Amino acid sequence: MSLIFPRPKTGTSLLIEGSRQSSLRFVIEMLCEEISSDSPVYWLDGGMSLDPSALICPLSARGMPASRIELLRACRAFTAHQMVDLLRRLDEEIRTYAGRGKPRLVVITDLTKMFADRQLNRAESRAMLEECLDTIQMLSRNMNLLFVLTLAESDASLNQRNMADKIRRKVDERITIKSWKEEHIVATNHMLDLTTSPMVTAPFSVTLLDFYPGDQSSIVVCTSPPFNKISSVMPNGESMDSEARSASAL
Repeated sequence: MSLIFPRPKTGTSLLIEGSRQSSLRFVIEMLCEEISSDSPVYWLDGGMSLDPSALICPLSARGMPASRIELLRACRAFTAHQMVDLLRRLDEEIRTYAGRGKPRLVVITDLTKMFADRQLNRAESRAMLEECLDTIQMLSRNMNLLFVLTLAESDASLNQRNMADKIRRKVDERITIKSWKEEHIVATNHMLDLTTSPMVTAPFSVTLLDFYPGDQSSIVVCTSPPFNKISSVMPNGESMDSEARSASAL
């Protein structure tokens, strides 16, 4: 990370904004850096961005075998109710696997997609989003976790814009990725009103190793993410059938 760009800390929440591709690439690098330090990571997806195979190349660039992806515990929420339930159960999930290593990073991609479902009335969607944000804040502080949320700039509907504003007000820190071409990234830290490169080098330099004191390495944590599912850039909340809506969570 750049010396003039503040580093994210555990016990806080960070919002990454920008193009869908750039924000997803950013969090994948963060996930891979944690995995390369033997730390389990969590990835909750609300917008069909979940693709565990996307971690293989960044892990390989770090000299890690593809089997290290076992440290990833991941789940895709198909409805807003599932996303709320996933976050409610995350505390128990982490404690259940505490003996296998303490996580420091939880990534939530495309959170607003779930709550823009037309089958939800606005009052209900706002209430559920508020609960999710409160849960994120509580878990980040009580369990000393860094929550990283993504918000794609293409989320342009009025309802999603209102939800995006709510998220911006709730998180501790915001970064907007302006551009990412080959090995050069430009981003804005809104806390400092500073636009610069948050990385010393790219694409494999996003690191959490220096963010936290102490050695918090972990043992392998096994998971059963939906590897047989092909990721899509299509929003999913309102288009899923009843079977998808009853899909199991973590």
